[in-house]
Amino acid sequence: MMVPSPLTAMMMSGQLSTSFWKYCWGKDIGRSGYFSNDKSNGPQIASARSLQKLTGLGFQVYLLSDGLAMKKEIELIMFDLDGTLADTGRDLASAVNYVRGHLDLTPLDDRLVYSHVGRGVEHLLRSSLPERLGKRFNEIMDLFLERYEKHLLDATVLYPHVTETLDYFRDKRKAVVSNKLHHLTVSILRGLGIEGCFDAILGGDSVSQKKPNPEPLREMLNSFGIQPAKAVIVGDGDADIEAGKRAGVCTCGVTYGLGSKEELIEANPDLLLDDLYQLTRYFR
Repeated sequence: MMVPSPLTAMMMSGQLSTSFWKYCWGKDIGRSGYFSNDKSNGPQIASARSLQKLTGLGFQVYLLSDGLAMKKEIELIMFDLDGTLADTGRDLASAVNYVRGHLDLTPLDDRLVYSHVGRGVEHLLRSSLPERLGKRFNEIMDLFLERYEKHLLDATVLYPHVTETLDYFRDKRKAVVSNKLHHLTVSILRGLGIEGCFDAILGGDSVSQKKPNPEPLREMLNSFGIQPAKAVIVGDGDADIEAGKRAGVCTCGVTYGLGSKEELIEANPDLLLDDLYQLTRYFR
């Protein structure tokens, strides 16, 4: 007699809805998931910690149902900026290619520049320019910043449903934790009209270490007196997820941003979303 697997048994018993039509197996990292065919809301992935965990098989099941997802109570939400709250990619790429043009270098494809965003301006420039220019780095940095500061809102916009999400969590502590220089971070938030939505704003020069080091997140936790279990970090890059894990907070990756989706998934966040407003389904 063939014994059904726990997963099959759950489906046969009705514990899993037939709307979960696609099963995905995650090689090596031992993850699996169901993707909803509800196209009106898009795919959703809820953390297995708050749902159903198949302990005997060495993997987690991510269920995509409002009815099955239990909301986790939190006190602090920390957001990345670039690729999470705001689509800053085009203005960053424009400034990088302005510098390259000044140095008689050919422009880079925007997507290549995007892949270097998220770990601070120094990383962005060193990754976008030849190593032989290292001796001129301070000059190049000044040129980049002068250009970018004048054009940082030319094409930069908020991602869909950012304002709605911030309003939903208006009674919660909210902070921006970015690797971008603090004054640039504030300028963008102010220019986009959401600076006042946050209780604190940290930039890459606000503390001694940047993400993926957990120091910026721990600084936020300590300043508000909030335990890691009551906080979440939301970001589009593996640096955000690594920092969150090292700080002991819940980690949420967003797939729509500037970072590599593959690297984001490999970082194994607790929650993976295609739209920021889906946060409202899993936290209260």
